[in-house]
Amino acid sequence: MPKKEKAADLVERIRKYSVADEVEVIVYTTRNALTRFANNVIHQNLAEENVAVSVRTVFAGRTARATTNKIDDEGLKRVVKASENLAKVQHPDPDLLPMADAREGSSSGQIPTRHFERTAAMTPEERAERVRAIVAVAEKHRLTTAGIVSTSEVFEGIFNGRGLSTWHTQTAAEVSITMLGPDSSGWQKANSPNVDNLDVATLAESAARKAAEAAKPREIPAGKYTVILEPAAVLDLVGFMFYDFGGLAVLDQRSFLNDRVGTQLFGKNINIWDDVAHPLQSGAPFDGEGIGRKKVQLVEKGVVQRLVYARGTASRMSARKAKIRLDRLNLLGTVSHSRMRSAKLP
Repeated sequence: MPKKEKAADLVERIRKYSVADEVEVIVYTTRNALTRFANNVIHQNLAEENVAVSVRTVFAGRTARATTNKIDDEGLKRVVKASENLAKVQHPDPDLLPMADAREGSSSGQIPTRHFERTAAMTPEERAERVRAIVAVAEKHRLTTAGIVSTSEVFEGIFNGRGLSTWHTQTAAEVSITMLGPDSSGWQKANSPNVDNLDVATLAESAARKAAEAAKPREIPAGKYTVILEPAAVLDLVGFMFYDFGGLAVLDQRSFLNDRVGTQLFGKNINIWDDVAHPLQSGAPFDGEGIGRKKVQLVEKGVVQRLVYARGTASRMSARKAKIRLDRLNLLGTVSHSRMRSAKLP
């Protein structure tokens, strides 16, 4: 996989090929491997590696992006040319900001390592051994099992002509297990940057227990029932909400939080943070422009308190708020002037 040294070389070559006022390069490389099983046997094993280079160019307020996975000289020249040709035919964007510089793209501080060599170097045979342990649990409980064992490695770097240069590497391992009985099923899933944190036998036993407890289901009448969700289910549910905590979604009037920031939407026992340094967090410590992420409390005691913003969105939001304040002042001034004129009438 291209690491920061090779990524820096790609960036230098792209800069040499570009004549734009500003250039931004995102280098994204992935290596994924997966072992899939069903009916207590492995039926699929695959691995793939990809490199993507995304180039954004700017000409006097006009900007566009083009992406390629061909990183030879000819491929890089083509993607630069495509980005520049697209940028030149765009309308100028009055809200476009200069690209972030090295100071703005500084690190968010110390975050736990999310790259583990054991995960990155895991072989098909080692994944198969974990499947063997899962199948052993299924056979012990006279169940049928299906699921996946996967590992991945990611490198992401953002570079531009203003001196910004930031990158992040991480690994991920995931196990998903379904246990099937004659009339029931149980499921369990876990993931971690460190594959050694995943105890597949314990996860398999948990899925088997759920299948056993769900045996012999019966109908119940329609009505309201208290349901207790486990963490994985809660994450899947609330995960769909997180995109709406972005300032752009609110600015575009497509967020469920429109006109609701500052209101009580959750129980008073609910607090939500976007915390890049949390040990269970994943992803890069910077946003799509290379700006360091910070810990932000989004919900406090059930009240939606804050959103997160990209630089451009924050600027547009500030301009809109300033315009609203100015319109209100003008309106107040017009009303006051009208009252003064009325007071002078005979």
